[in-house]
Amino acid sequence: MRMQFLDDPRGGERLWRLLSGNNRPLAMGRGGSRAPRDELAAVRRLVREAEPKLRRDPDGKWRWEISANGGPDVQCPGVFARRVDARRAFHRFTQAVEQAEVTSAQLSPVLIQRELMIQREPER
Repeated sequence: MRMQFLDDPRGGERLWRLLSGNNRPLAMGRGGSRAPRDELAAVRRLVREAEPKLRRDPDGKWRWEISANGGPDVQCPGVFARRVDARRAFHRFTQAVEQAEVTSAQLSPVLIQRELMIQREPER
């Protein structure tokens, strides 16, 4: 498991994603101003203390997210057909974040736009 920090070569906002051992995204968030190791520690604390918010979009798909005041905002990278599947995905994330290591990468402009669009989807 690894928490990959994605630097925008244009100097924009730093993003991160937690990847499983087979490189599938388990969660994503915004990097904020903390150092990568501090961001990972903040996400770990948040996971231990917060309950996920499960929400359903107008298409009937489920997502999970967690956040804290002044802390990290974390969300799932995809949608799920059933609420129980979203909860299971959150559980997989909680296990993975405890084992994660920090890595970095530089995104192409196309991937940056994709990651930002996923994170900025309107609340429904």
